[in-house]
Amino acid sequence: MNRATLAELQRQRCYPSISVLVNTTPAVGLSPSELDTAMRLVGQVDDRLEGDVSDRLRQHLVERLRALIEEQSGEPSDHALALFVSTQYSAAVRLSRPVIERTTIDDTFTTRDLVADLNRTASYRLVTISEQRSRLFLGDRSRLVEQHDNVWPIERRNDQTPTAWARDLDHHLSHEHDSHPLPSVVAGVQRSIRNLAPALADTIGVIAGNHDTTSSSDLHRAAWPIVTDWLETDTARAVSQLDAALSANRYAGGIHEIWPLAHDGRIATLVVETDYVVPARVDRNNQLHPADDPHAPDVNDDIVDDTIELVLQHGGAAIIVTPGTLTDHHHIAAVLRY
Repeated sequence: MNRATLAELQRQRCYPSISVLVNTTPAVGLSPSELDTAMRLVGQVDDRLEGDVSDRLRQHLVERLRALIEEQSGEPSDHALALFVSTQYSAAVRLSRPVIERTTIDDTFTTRDLVADLNRTASYRLVTISEQRSRLFLGDRSRLVEQHDNVWPIERRNDQTPTAWARDLDHHLSHEHDSHPLPSVVAGVQRSIRNLAPALADTIGVIAGNHDTTSSSDLHRAAWPIVTDWLETDTARAVSQLDAALSANRYAGGIHEIWPLAHDGRIATLVVETDYVVPARVDRNNQLHPADDPHAPDVNDDIVDDTIELVLQHGGAAIIVTPGTLTDHHHIAAVLRY
């Protein structure tokens, strides 16, 4: 799971957009029972599409889903599999955490579990800093990749003073953070870090020593425990942000309050419980009306998932937390930009 895949899925707009989520066991391929479950969920899609779209289109989409499952059946599996099919697009994404098995049919794909998986995958930045050289890496749970372009790695010129080198390095680091904010790990001698990057944003930890030539695999092994510790504080950090926002009058709670704010682009950070689902109708004034039957033709299966997508489209962040974390916040809450 990566940000590019998530962004691509969230760009899709087409009815019907079908999402199927099924739990799997990390192995060489899908087990017979997992295949049966996936096909049963496809059967639910078939039933729901009957009478909603033409028979020809229904059969076409169902066959594409079945073919996608067959394609994935022999591939290495993880903890869950998400399948996405519309008339314009299809994709299969393996997820590193279990899901609530379900199907959805809407104008957009269901991506909440992908957001949660991306949070756990923890894309992060690692920067090595010394008096002579700086390297930039991007990493996730499985690997760390060094960035090579017309800027990175940065080498100090022979005629460059320490002050000029620090200024140059700070400029490039600030540009990276502003264009793509990520939690950052810094690798270097403490003195060099203190002198060259005293204000590096979102630093979550330091790997001591000179790492001008350390391999990416060695840096990943050193950095991942730091990232793991940072991940374990996700929920506490999210609740702390909400408490601070409440004190600063930049807080919103409950889906009815948050929905219009998400449309207006006012949400900086959305926090939502992983199992919170609200089927609803949306009227011409963009007001929500919760519905008892999530499969009715004019009902949005899950308005919460659409809210998450809106926040991300406007450049906000989404943090998915465990059930019960936000009981006092009506299961969904937000930090507002203003």
